[in-house]
Amino acid sequence: MKSPRLSAALPIVAVIASLAFASQCSAEENPGFYWENNEEAGEATLIVRDQPVVRYMYAFDKSSDERAHETYKVYHHVFGPGSNTIITKGPHGKYTHHRGLYVGWNKTGFEGTSLDFWHCTKGAHLRHVKFLELKGGTQSGTMTAEIHWNDADDKPVIIEERTVTASLEPDTKGWQIDWSTVLKSQRGDITLNGDRQHAGFQFRAGQPVADANGATYLRPANFPQKPEAIQVGDKGDPPAHINLGWFAMNYELEGRRYNVEYFDNPGLPKPSLYSERPYGRFGTFFKTTLKADQPLEMRYRVVVSAGDKPAVADIQKRADRFVELFQ
Repeated sequence: MKSPRLSAALPIVAVIASLAFASQCSAEENPGFYWENNEEAGEATLIVRDQPVVRYMYAFDKSSDERAHETYKVYHHVFGPGSNTIITKGPHGKYTHHRGLYVGWNKTGFEGTSLDFWHCTKGAHLRHVKFLELKGGTQSGTMTAEIHWNDADDKPVIIEERTVTASLEPDTKGWQIDWSTVLKSQRGDITLNGDRQHAGFQFRAGQPVADANGATYLRPANFPQKPEAIQVGDKGDPPAHINLGWFAMNYELEGRRYNVEYFDNPGLPKPSLYSERPYGRFGTFFKTTLKADQPLEMRYRVVVSAGDKPAVADIQKRADRFVELFQ
């Protein structure tokens, strides 16, 4: 029997389609990457060679205040290469709204009002509606989902089409995660605003990293090389710590070290304001207007590896390969 708490989030047609996708992505048919979709839990996990890679967290449950809090946004967990350990953060802990790989703006303005799709306050929430694709294969696994950024009345302000593709990264022997978010306005022109600490596409490491305040950073050769997080505000013309192109975070979790390389899309609005925190959240933010008749596509690449910090020159080569996609 279908779980009552998911019936609100997944129409019957979407459930049937999702089951069909899951059957198409079995390990027997795809000996490389394949998806295991647990509809009752609201989790879809990409696996390669019996190793989990990413997990899409899409449950929506209003049966209690606690469950509503835990499921007010969709996000992606990341697993450590070579382990079954989730190296990203879920709900609760330091800054409960920080969850894995996620996207949002705390000042989303439309029709004379504003909603916070970062903290998801006053009823604002990101809600999975349906899968458009769950696909495995020998080289990579891909998912595409339709996600509604809804107001307190459960009416969409923005419809997001999110595609996440993961593959093996040949240099680091870790994961290459390609992320595409396409935003479509449902309420006329929408301003996407906020600040570098509360908006954009960001990664949050697991809670133990915050307990230890143990995240350190790498940046391109022409930027400061101190390992400590560079913490700046948004003031200045131009503001500080912008348009780096890429940066990387290193941290320890459960006795292993992990590296997360974040590659920014050069075609997105500028300036791109970079944010680093010692507790393990980092990412970029920009301001723009989402036009009523013009969707906004945001593309990023995240490379996750285990072990010692990579060399700056090696990260730069991987960043250059990503930039070539836009030339």
